[in-house]
Amino acid sequence: MKRYQYLDVARGFGLLLVIISHSCGLSRFLINYYIPLFFVVSGYIYKEGRSYKENISHKAKRLLIPYFGYSAVLLVIYALMGRTFAETKESVFGILYSRYCLYDTTVVTDNVYLFTVANGAMWYLTAFFAASLVYHLVIDRCLADKKFLIGTLIVLTAITMALADIPVLLPWSIDLACVGTLFMIAGTLLGRTQFFEKKWNIPLIVAVLVIYILTSCLDPGINMSIREYGIYGALSVPFFIIVGLTGSLLCIWFGKLIENTAPGRFIAYVGKNTIFLLAFHIFALEVVERIASKFITIPAPGGAAVPFVLYHALRITVAVLGCLAASELLNRIKKSLQQKNV
Repeated sequence: MKRYQYLDVARGFGLLLVIISHSCGLSRFLINYYIPLFFVVSGYIYKEGRSYKENISHKAKRLLIPYFGYSAVLLVIYALMGRTFAETKESVFGILYSRYCLYDTTVVTDNVYLFTVANGAMWYLTAFFAASLVYHLVIDRCLADKKFLIGTLIVLTAITMALADIPVLLPWSIDLACVGTLFMIAGTLLGRTQFFEKKWNIPLIVAVLVIYILTSCLDPGINMSIREYGIYGALSVPFFIIVGLTGSLLCIWFGKLIENTAPGRFIAYVGKNTIFLLAFHIFALEVVERIASKFITIPAPGGAAVPFVLYHALRITVAVLGCLAASELLNRIKKSLQQKNV
């Protein structure tokens, strides 16, 4: 399978935005699209020829084994740090349910928070698997039959809107599976035309940027992880789809622009370690914060800007580099074991 460097850059950039937002927050103009981006990129590189069973088996190995394996590691770490048996049981339930919280945050104020062992970003792995169950069921037919494609897009949008306002967030982000599939289908359609291999079209890029900014302004309050599509409830879903697609296009174009630069190559390396960083960056950020708090007063949001920015820049840098080093070590151990078994 051809590997597109700029897609790795886009994934890496999106992931860095995730990490920055978890450390100190970010403007909605930078975070509204970063989860849809991963679905679009996955759809872009889809290759036909495998059966449904083969595709789902591949996704399970790629997503679920790391999800449960890394979750178990974090569970043990927090148990060793002093978690009670009752707290550990609650964390186990959170891992099995795989959702940040139980209820719609716009409806319920006294929520139940489920990810309690620094695994708050790992919802994406099971969400992506749930979307893949739907995507691989329809994608080949969508590519072969335009009427089926249009009907599928309408049905997926309608189901997403129907589920948008239910009070409970469903396990494994089942309620996000249809909109995730929409983004993956969009990515596949772009991939079939080799969209990002074409010459730069500046008027198109400007038009996409304008649409992204306008829809982001019209529909603030997006947070896909907790099924918040914006301020209009179910009616926000079409806006969210536009925001997710246009933001993803802009991010991938940015990846293509810098792919051959030194920063681009580093960000691409980050993109190639997406799952490990998703799993452990929150824990790494917490470790850095605990250590830093022993030596300095942690700058508070709204305080002096320079200390706040410098602290979080350092915190994020240390967390990312630490995770990358751990990921590299793990990969080398895996290769060593594989060579011994040959």
